[in-house]
Amino acid sequence: MGLNALLPKPLSANDVVVGQLLAHPLHPEKDGFYSEISHEEVDDLNDYNIKLRYKDIFSVDQEGRFMANYGAKFDLGRIYRQPNLLSVTSEQMIQRSSQSPTATFEAVCNDPEARQWIYNLARENKDMYIVVGVTELKNATFKRAKLQDAGASKRLNELPIESGAKVPRAVRRNSTLGIGSERYVSGVFGMDVRRVVARITVPAEPHNLADIGYRWGYYDIPDSKNKEQLIVGLGESLKANELRLMLDLSKEDVQTNLDAISQLSLDALSAAASPLLRPSSPALRGRSPSPHPLLGAHSRTPLH
Repeated sequence: MGLNALLPKPLSANDVVVGQLLAHPLHPEKDGFYSEISHEEVDDLNDYNIKLRYKDIFSVDQEGRFMANYGAKFDLGRIYRQPNLLSVTSEQMIQRSSQSPTATFEAVCNDPEARQWIYNLARENKDMYIVVGVTELKNATFKRAKLQDAGASKRLNELPIESGAKVPRAVRRNSTLGIGSERYVSGVFGMDVRRVVARITVPAEPHNLADIGYRWGYYDIPDSKNKEQLIVGLGESLKANELRLMLDLSKEDVQTNLDAISQLSLDALSAAASPLLRPSSPALRGRSPSPHPLLGAHSRTPLH
């Protein structure tokens, strides 16, 4: 996928775009800001790469998160000892990448509303990031992949992903689709996302050693009594492994369990409607219908 790091799970293509500020790279729905003022300037800096009938090989860790991608023409030595591989076939791969991440960052920071969003998070000492590249797959299908010939060749055996496999929920087989059915997944599978550091200082305050490697911008804070300034730094791209470790699997597991409970409830309702079963039937014991519980999502209203 080129320069964009593989995400541990796919994101909705409607949730992330180049030039977007985020409070969490893997949860764009929580808090973020997109500058309408800098929209055209950011788009003009973008480079586009489109491939049809895109193929790739993904590795998955023991917790079910995407780890790395190797491409259709993979290096046999890199995947030989990978126990958990998936083959990926997509109708289309679209990659949008900024030709100048620094210029994109500066264009976004020139928007007063973007600086206000950054200022608010800086006051609370919260993390923030900016997206400068996305890789989107259209109608991707996933299969379990294993090397043939004990790795003596690059030939792969491909089989449907087994039920209950430790893989991201979006690509997991759905038993309700029927035998032989494939799940098609569209979304953002890779991002060039960079850490943003912001502080409220005065011009005479020196930088820290930790500031080395960042590209800095300096902005006056309106109506400041002490002539304070907002300094904002653009860091390097997050690696795929860094993004993988940011994924909180506890909430994913809870949602998976709720989905399973919901399916049992639907099975029980279906069984109860059958004239061949009575309420005292063993098939119904312990499987009374219950409503699908909803998870409480703690989110902040995006700041403008």
